[in-house]
Amino acid sequence: MSQLVRGIFWFSLVLLLLGCPIPAAAQSVELDRFEITIDFKEEGYYKSIPFIALHKDLFFITDNFSHRVLEYRFGGKTLEFIRAIGRPGQGPGDLMRPTDISIAAGILAVKDESGISFFDLDGVFKNKFQLLSRAETMLFEGEEIYTTTYDASKPDLIQVYSREGEALRSFQKKNALCPIRHEIHKGLSPDQLERTVFEGLLRSDGRSVHFLSKRFGRVLRYGPDGNITGDWKLSEILGANEKAKAEWNRKTFLEEGFDLEKNKRFIPHNYLFNDAHIVGGRLYLLLENYDLLEKKVKPVIEFTEIDLSTMAVVRTFRADAQAKWESAADFVFIGDRKNPVFLVAVHRPGEDEELCVFKPRVNTQ
Repeated sequence: MSQLVRGIFWFSLVLLLLGCPIPAAAQSVELDRFEITIDFKEEGYYKSIPFIALHKDLFFITDNFSHRVLEYRFGGKTLEFIRAIGRPGQGPGDLMRPTDISIAAGILAVKDESGISFFDLDGVFKNKFQLLSRAETMLFEGEEIYTTTYDASKPDLIQVYSREGEALRSFQKKNALCPIRHEIHKGLSPDQLERTVFEGLLRSDGRSVHFLSKRFGRVLRYGPDGNITGDWKLSEILGANEKAKAEWNRKTFLEEGFDLEKNKRFIPHNYLFNDAHIVGGRLYLLLENYDLLEKKVKPVIEFTEIDLSTMAVVRTFRADAQAKWESAADFVFIGDRKNPVFLVAVHRPGEDEELCVFKPRVNTQ
């Protein structure tokens, strides 16, 4: 018996004696892709698809260029155009560069530069309110709107509003999450620095709200009162590349400082992931495809499935890129845990973005 095998044997024996489950190796799944045919494409702006959302068979795309949201019917391989929601402006029913969308109880919430607007799924305007601080991401859950703020004058990261715009509560002290030393950074305003450090997503499992940090890979779960009920580090369960990114971000933005001018006014992303969704007790991550260790873009589109009860990686899903520099930043989840399907906005430099369905490859052997 080799030393490695002997070590695994004794480690497994100890876990069994302690009553702990033995971690299984993550399954690797190859994905096939199918391009989606899109109606109305000549009328829309598809150089960039910032945000997408799916509700049953209704699919929504933000169109920042024309200040509206485009609504389609998803038919498996086609998007049939239904209507455009919103129009340029800042009044009731108007939108100004929509930057996030979220759906709950048959109502579409749209965050833009002037606040949050609500529409029914027929595109009829319901109401609108102004945000009290600069917001990055949004989640519409139940009858409440959750936002993350990059307003340095606000001590809490997460703000909660009613449908009518009443400020209900706030929680998660920013300094407790990531203590920022403003004096070590150059060229970044306090708000810009906060926006960079706290880039992340708000997601719900139907019971609790989660904040997922893109740069540091931290996942925090909150109860209704805003108290932390779970706290995990994705950098400890993902690969060496994601661990290196989290460490680089920690040193750069929390310890050593960042000089915007020396970096030609460019802030490296170095995200651990680009998008995420929680479905059926599982967390699905769309990994960022830049390899920090090798200093190159990986020619893959890759997802990771994590069991939220154990925070163990269950499966990885991979599809080879079809063009140089191909990447993906947004996706929606279709199907269920047994039959996961990913509907993804795929980006190639200099081309319109495409929407593609990625499905596990069927073994015909």
